[in-house]
Amino acid sequence: MAAQADPQQQACLLVGQFQYHFARIEQKIDQGVIKLLALDDKAGLIVTSSVDFAKKLNLLWAVAYEQAINDKGREFVDRTFKAVFQINTDRQLVIHSSFEPAPNGGVQFKRTVPKGGRVRVEDQVWGDKKFDDQYTKMQGRADDLDKLVDVIKPAPVEGVITWLSALSEPVPLHRPESPGMRKTMYQALFSPIPGSKKAHR
Repeated sequence: MAAQADPQQQACLLVGQFQYHFARIEQKIDQGVIKLLALDDKAGLIVTSSVDFAKKLNLLWAVAYEQAINDKGREFVDRTFKAVFQINTDRQLVIHSSFEPAPNGGVQFKRTVPKGGRVRVEDQVWGDKKFDDQYTKMQGRADDLDKLVDVIKPAPVEGVITWLSALSEPVPLHRPESPGMRKTMYQALFSPIPGSKKAHR
């Protein structure tokens, strides 16, 4: 008879698998930012490691939406990025919570959240099926992001770039505001630093 898995080890395995799949999504986002801004290896690491996930995602969303050639393409862009934002919301629970094996299997997450002058405790249990559904969802969105990165055209800002004032600013935009994105829409988010490729490449 096979030995029963240790509940604590199983809980850590489930959470670790979640982080593995999410890391693949962020890797695709980083590849898209590097391609979009025509960054070399050094500048690419600086930019993608200095900018938070939501800001990178919003930048790619706006560009992919504007570069889409028809309504079907724009619908695919919106659907993909909305789903990735939802995954990121789930990730915040997973990564910012303490967790223990749940009594009936799975993982129990607990997180204290101050909001609106009040403090509330989030207490959720994710079973094996919930984790499996999340893994499948993340694998699908990573594949969708791969497709988008393949078709995004580079649109580098003149000179070399990195995030500047936006590093400390909140991200209100969760979808492109309007058609006709101009270079100035994201140029203000960056400031020259050494290390990118030339803008005309």
